[in-house]
Amino acid sequence: MSDTEMMKIRPRHDSLQDDEQFTESQVIAFRDVPRSVHQEHSSGDVSVIGETLHFKGELSAGEDLVIEGKVEGTVNQGKCCLTVKPKGVMLADVKATKIFIEGRVEGDLSATVSVTIRESGNVTGNIVAPSIAIAEGATFNGNIQMRSPNSENK
Repeated sequence: MSDTEMMKIRPRHDSLQDDEQFTESQVIAFRDVPRSVHQEHSSGDVSVIGETLHFKGELSAGEDLVIEGKVEGTVNQGKCCLTVKPKGVMLADVKATKIFIEGRVEGDLSATVSVTIRESGNVTGNIVAPSIAIAEGATFNGNIQMRSPNSENK
């Protein structure tokens, strides 16, 4: 971006002027966004539970969720995606649209679209989803039902 092509961005702070311009080095490029945010998730909003956060209870969100810390209880993501990063730990039952596991999960996973356990993933619990992928090197102990969580047991 040349100096003549500087972006106009409406600032959020009152101390900045409405016509203030930013150079290319001041704007974060899309390529700098973590992989889990722009490649795996369909919606624009993402919440992150950081590495030092320990959540205990019932968690539900109307946006995609990335777990880097520890979550105990239940997680209901409804029509959103859930990603458990490599250092993430979940001792919880989960309901979501898509579930991506790179860390450790102890609990049942229920997804309306898919569950993916990557190489670093470790899951102990049952999975119900129409599509399930378990990468070589991943650990899984439990039962699998390949169906929509909303369909009747046959």
